[in-house]
Amino acid sequence: MKLIVIMTVMIVAAAFFAGFSHADEEQAYPVSAESTQPEQPADSVLAELPEPETPEISEESEASKELAEPAEPVESVDSEEYGESPESDELAESEPAQEMPAETAAGEPAGPLSPFHTIARFAKPGRLDGIAAIVGDEIILNSEVEAYAYMRLAALGVDPDEVDAVELLRECLDELIDNKVLLVRAIEDSTVIVRNDEVESTLNNHINMILRQNGITIEQFDQLLRAQQGTTLARFRTEARRAIREQLLKQKLQQNYYFAAHVSRRDVERFYAEYVDSLPVVGESFELLRLSLRLESSDSARQAAHDRIHSLKRRLDAGESFEELAMKYSESPEGPSGGSLGYLTKGSTTEIVFEEHAFSLPVGRVSEPFETRLGFHILLVEEKRDRRVRLRQILVRHVPTEQQREAVAATLDSLRQTITARAEFEAAARAMSADAVTRTRGGNLGWITLFEMSPTLRGAVQGLDEGQISQPVTEDNMLSIYMVSSRVDSRRLTLENDYPLIAEKAREITAQKQLLESVRRWRERVFIDVRI
Repeated sequence: MKLIVIMTVMIVAAAFFAGFSHADEEQAYPVSAESTQPEQPADSVLAELPEPETPEISEESEASKELAEPAEPVESVDSEEYGESPESDELAESEPAQEMPAETAAGEPAGPLSPFHTIARFAKPGRLDGIAAIVGDEIILNSEVEAYAYMRLAALGVDPDEVDAVELLRECLDELIDNKVLLVRAIEDSTVIVRNDEVESTLNNHINMILRQNGITIEQFDQLLRAQQGTTLARFRTEARRAIREQLLKQKLQQNYYFAAHVSRRDVERFYAEYVDSLPVVGESFELLRLSLRLESSDSARQAAHDRIHSLKRRLDAGESFEELAMKYSESPEGPSGGSLGYLTKGSTTEIVFEEHAFSLPVGRVSEPFETRLGFHILLVEEKRDRRVRLRQILVRHVPTEQQREAVAATLDSLRQTITARAEFEAAARAMSADAVTRTRGGNLGWITLFEMSPTLRGAVQGLDEGQISQPVTEDNMLSIYMVSSRVDSRRLTLENDYPLIAEKAREITAQKQLLESVRRWRERVFIDVRI
């Protein structure tokens, strides 16, 4: 059980010492709530950038899989029970942390040394820990440099005894200085705002994840922290909260660079020529064609949805909270989060009417109700920057009847039986498909990896051979059939087949380089005092 807590605390430390990342990837509508994601080392120019998701404090470890003790029901953490502010956590402290071990006469810390005890040579004698560097008003401790170096080698699977510890620690310190410079800049930037509720929600999610993965209750977690780490849950929350806030500040500053970066066709071609050998080989892939038919709702269902959305608009006009109404009444996946769609980038959706409303509204304004194939929407614009906008929405769907669904499915099934060649499928898609994006291309979606597919689509096409057509697949208010034109076990990315993916990677690298150059300039203007 001890390993679990050690791993947990180490991963919390990772949030303190992580490097640069790109957060909030652009997503096609409808989009879920704004997210953040784990950070990557600043110098990994060709590193795979993670999908948008919330930064993790804990990941499932081998230790968590080998629990010998029986798991008890996991209790969920909420803000009311455990407090929402650092102040409340500090007041909750009732037991001091255990004293650090005394040092030996030689000035070395008592007890077993870490693989990077070389850090002690950089610190002044007679001190267990110390300040490695000061960056503006921020400090970097010797122990932070050591922990960052340890986690880097652990991630690479490198034996600590096989590296030059002194050089490694100096490199890690330099990267940590870059991160502190980025943090100082984010704090100074008035456009970078991290709300308390963002931090608290992320913290509670992380603690719940720790409990689930380790099969323990919140009381057991608190007891383990006290017994094995000499700290308390309240102190753990306070430190984790600080780390999360810092990480979110840095990530939001990085988003400004990510979304402002633009690349031309020529830029993408140059990027591909330079990095073609470094681009990853993608796994099992399918070249797909799609034909979609819309599921039309009955007049009565549509009228009921129309009346409901206009009733909600009247309540908004009367001063009720958009977020609270979205949580109670919105029928979209992000409804429970107050209808937050995060950032929407111009041209990233297939819903032209939706984008027109999103980008024409002034900041702070609520739209009039409007209709798309998904139902009726009301939008609130929270922020605009360059070609992106941050939105909340309330969605009221009008659902087709089962009889209508069966009629459309019968039409698609008839097409499945009669189409025998790709040319026939393309002709039918051009004549009938309700998907405006692919209709002009004869339904051609290009190449898609199995990993990129939704579970529903994956289940529909994974067992098909080339030339076969899937059973009808439900997608929002449409039913679709897919033809597998080609499939391969693996393939290399090419400009011809994967231009959007390569262009996005080129844009990510451009943004990363611009950010690194900015950090170098900021370092010249920030007070930095290296103590080791």
